[in-house]
Amino acid sequence: MASIRDVSPTKLPSERAPLLPERQDTISSVRHFPPLTLLIPLAVATRLTSTLPATTLLEVIQSVICRLWLTSNGNFPPGGEISKELCAVPEVEKTYSAVISTILIGDGLAAMIACSMISYISSRLGRKPVILGAVAVSFLAYFLMVCSQYSSGWLGATVLAASLLLQAFGNPLIMMFMVNIYTVDISSAEDRTPVLSAINGWAILGQSVSFAIGGLVTTKTNNPLIVYYISISVLGAIFVYVLAFLPESLPKEKRDELRRQRLAQQNVEASGRRNLSSRLISMVAIAFEPLKQLVPARKEDGRRNLRVVYCAIHIIIATLADSYSAVALTLLYTTKYKYDSAQTGIMLTTLSLSGVFCLTYTIPSLIRVLRPIYARKVVLPEDQQEPSDDTAVSTSTDLLDVHIIFVSWVINAVSYIVASATTTRVSHLIAVSAVGFSAAHIPITRSLAVSSVDPLKQGEVLAAIEMMSSIGAFLSPLVMGSILTATISSQPMLVFYIHAAIVMAAASLLFLVRDSDRYQKPPQTQD
Repeated sequence: MASIRDVSPTKLPSERAPLLPERQDTISSVRHFPPLTLLIPLAVATRLTSTLPATTLLEVIQSVICRLWLTSNGNFPPGGEISKELCAVPEVEKTYSAVISTILIGDGLAAMIACSMISYISSRLGRKPVILGAVAVSFLAYFLMVCSQYSSGWLGATVLAASLLLQAFGNPLIMMFMVNIYTVDISSAEDRTPVLSAINGWAILGQSVSFAIGGLVTTKTNNPLIVYYISISVLGAIFVYVLAFLPESLPKEKRDELRRQRLAQQNVEASGRRNLSSRLISMVAIAFEPLKQLVPARKEDGRRNLRVVYCAIHIIIATLADSYSAVALTLLYTTKYKYDSAQTGIMLTTLSLSGVFCLTYTIPSLIRVLRPIYARKVVLPEDQQEPSDDTAVSTSTDLLDVHIIFVSWVINAVSYIVASATTTRVSHLIAVSAVGFSAAHIPITRSLAVSSVDPLKQGEVLAAIEMMSSIGAFLSPLVMGSILTATISSQPMLVFYIHAAIVMAAASLLFLVRDSDRYQKPPQTQD
């Protein structure tokens, strides 16, 4: 695994120095670990607990729906034992399908709202309290899920609904957003891309473990609640860990400066909004505040800077095509090649492990080798070339990030086509491994986006990008799922050709990104 290098605390706070100046001495003397190393357990644990109960959740929901239907129709068995045959009725299946669709829609909406609120609250209170709050919400959600299984009738259904609502705000996308925003806070401009890659790789490791043990634990114990007991225990432990060891990544002086900037902007806007309706609109607009970062700013020459817009369009188009791809491939293998649960688990584990290796070792090593080559292609302004000056600008060209993203999407597109065309299980695993090696585009696109703005605004830009990603993930089953449903019998590979065309078009859009449009330190003024 690639090592995560900390940055010297002697420099002034900026994008290229950790935002922990007042805490570094304490961290070094007491914990002896850099903050990014301390972040790894959080990344692994949150992804593990958010994916571990995934397959069991479907079984629990189906059981509750069946129990309610049997009770309402007076067919509930006297012994309380419900067989699969009793639940195999059209009414139960139709309600089950509707509930799952509602949950998927709710997850997409919750991701948009949660990313915005996390950005808003954490910029005022700090990242650590928000992380603790999210872990506590997930803990409560799983606790209510267990309670719902010990309740009967509509009481159990109500508790289950409350659990599902809370789980929507603890899904993997939201948890990974918190890890990414913390990573961006404490990474230098030069180290941000490889560090984001590595931390995302560690998170996928947690997902790999969940795929490997989740279904196995439930099958061996014949108890769907075991995975929830495990998740509750892990979340309790990680809450204590974060509280005791993880330092704050956004110091108070940074939060105060960001608050002053926002107040100044709000005062300007409030001068033309004095009635009650305008104030209500302003309060509602808080939920979409990060999207303001997508509005192109004007450069010194008067032209608009579209860099963040290009990244946002890329994200929403690519996610629309790619989010459903793994599901489509699983459905293809299940229907055409009769994969059982164990074979599907092996396939998903292989996909995850190859992604772990790519993100934690291959990409950081590749960047380390290529950076000297790309570093010679960028020229910084004169006031940012002093070696003693801690600027907020990377010395390497953005073409490195763009090229890695583009190659990753090429690998992704080709691998999915090969995976759908091959006919043996060994060739399936090889192709799926190649898909895992395309995972680099996920963290590197985020790094490219946040390098476009002032370090104080990077959390908001990251939130805006995740909101665009959640829109793409929401639309993906509707668009790509409809194509697969219509063609799986006659042309099962068509959806993967369409996927390839869309992601390559989205990747090509990033070639419009220019070094001149990224954030640069304001020119120094002389009194």
